Amino acid sequence: MKKVLFLFIMLFLIIRGSNFSVADNYYNYFTGHIHCQSKPTCLHEATHKYDDESKMISESKEWIEAVDNYRMTQFYTPQEYKVKQAFGIMFFPGVGAPRLPEYNIFTISFWQGGWGGYTELYAHLIECSDGDIDNIPESLRKFYNMEEINTTMKGLGY
Repeated sequence: MKKVLFLFIMLFLIIRGSNFSVADNYYNYFTGHIHCQSKPTCLHEATHKYDDESKMISESKEWIEAVDNYRMTQFYTPQEYKVKQAFGIMFFPGVGAPRLPEYNIFTISFWQGGWGGYTELYAHLIECSDGDIDNIPESLRKFYNMEEINTTMKGLGY
């Protein structure tokens, strides 16, 4: 047991001591604590918190199908009719394919299996929307409760 605890502490220190951007902005799924540096990153992390408290909407079959349907619709939409978020959603890392691996053991994303995926896209869309639900594709809006996310934001000072 002591060896396992020692290895866990060493791993934590290696990861915490390395230079990676997520260290400054994160939502702790165990404690519910958010640490963020700016309004966009606080929106991102507040959305992770809402997602977690809502039993991981971002991992639900409905969310994944809605994102995939949106991606396919936009793929076949002529360029002049595509919405501005289309490219970012269509080619978001780990959406529609396995998450991209990081081959550096000193990054948190390596230990999380690579950055990206439907959960990161879920929070990323709110971050890029500046908290305005109207800046998110209409077919994806129903998955967000902006009242809850904004309540968390007020607690963070925004």
